[in-house]
Amino acid sequence: MRITGQLVGAAFALILLASCATTARATLNDRFQAIGLSPAMAECMVDDLDERLENRDLQDLARYTVDLSRADTPLEAIEMLLEFENPRVVAAIGRAAFACVTGFVR
Repeated sequence: MRITGQLVGAAFALILLASCATTARATLNDRFQAIGLSPAMAECMVDDLDERLENRDLQDLARYTVDLSRADTPLEAIEMLLEFENPRVVAAIGRAAFACVTGFVR
């Protein structure tokens, strides 16, 4: 009985984790499009970031992008993204942008 309860708890935790990652992906996709990226570019960036980052980093980035709506231009928004205080995330953003713009995959 105790093992069953632990398995149910673990399954519930995995479901919550997956839903957080899905929410972060959707948030980033929406915010990237809001700053002027095409839907295809936004999707490419989110896919690449999802591959490169841990869920926690992706969620932190999604929360940070709330402020991007204050940017006047896409370039200003990208500059704001590059000021994010997590070097892993900043590096992943740069790599994702390069890969999506050039089509060059690592």
